[in-house]
Amino acid sequence: ASRWLDTVSAHPDNVALRAKYGDRWIEWTYAEVADRVARAAAGLRSLGVGPGDRVVLMMRNIPEFHVVDLAAVFCGATPVSIYNSSPPEQVAYLAGHCRATVAVVEDMGFAERFSVVRDELPKLEHLVVLRGAEDAGGDLLPGGPLLEAHDPIDLRAALDDIHPDSLATVIYTSGTTGPPKGVMISHYNVVWTAQGYLDLLGIDPVGFRAISYLPM
Repeated sequence: ASRWLDTVSAHPDNVALRAKYGDRWIEWTYAEVADRVARAAAGLRSLGVGPGDRVVLMMRNIPEFHVVDLAAVFCGATPVSIYNSSPPEQVAYLAGHCRATVAVVEDMGFAERFSVVRDELPKLEHLVVLRGAEDAGGDLLPGGPLLEAHDPIDLRAALDDIHPDSLATVIYTSGTTGPPKGVMISHYNVVWTAQGYLDLLGIDPVGFRAISYLPM
């Protein structure tokens, strides 16, 4: 997290994320992403998310994934991404196994997979839907207010809750030989791997473009 903030400070006006919606491209600079992350982190904190908690994410490859993912990290929590193809029974297993208290999903289609197994997830307190939940009612929370309606937290101050051996994420195996197993990855693991990748490339990463096309 501190390495990411260093990049934000060094290159605030550089484009961090690009995405295409129909015929329209959007671009977010590092400064804009950081602001969105700080506001989303405040939104997650308002739902009670704090150090040691788990936040499950179920989205396609969209820019908001990175915002919510980092926001959970800056709460001291651990984001856990669920395969887009997971049926409700696997959603129940994964969200229950990691003891998630909050789920953030892209749309109502993903939300339905949680809703039908909600009674199997007593620890799941909030289900946030980024798109299409404005008039849904019930126990679904629209994502707009979560991501944008709060004053931003101080991301530098939030680093006090994040340590090299803190759990950065849990990646579940596909479960082809039994129940999915959670692979625990620390912040040290992430930074070591990223630095090794940059060393292998042997180029200045500033301005380097990477195309992300797989599901998150």
